[in-house]
Amino acid sequence: MSSFFGNKTGLKEGDPLSPILFNLALQKVIQSIKMFPSDIRIGKEQLNILAYADDIALIGKNEIDVRKLFVEMENIARKFGLQINQEKTKYMTFERKDRLKKNRTFENKKLQI
Repeated sequence: MSSFFGNKTGLKEGDPLSPILFNLALQKVIQSIKMFPSDIRIGKEQLNILAYADDIALIGKNEIDVRKLFVEMENIARKFGLQINQEKTKYMTFERKDRLKKNRTFENKKLQI
């Protein structure tokens, strides 16, 4: 048996508090993103993020707006100890067909579209 060692951050694997703390941290990230101005409106509400559980959709008028939101979300998430998994991240854009680009990259990584 190994000797005792202290844990200064995080939770033990399987700790029942883990999903609760994750949801609290993610909620702070989502609320922070909602504070950024958006050109997208539904009724009187500005809309730039939709979230269900740990699935998040960032919404912008164009690709540049969505990229800016993503960078901000990544920075805010990092402050709460969260990390966005690029392997599981998907991007979707809606544009006119004459402006559609087939190959898109973000931070030198090919995006799955």
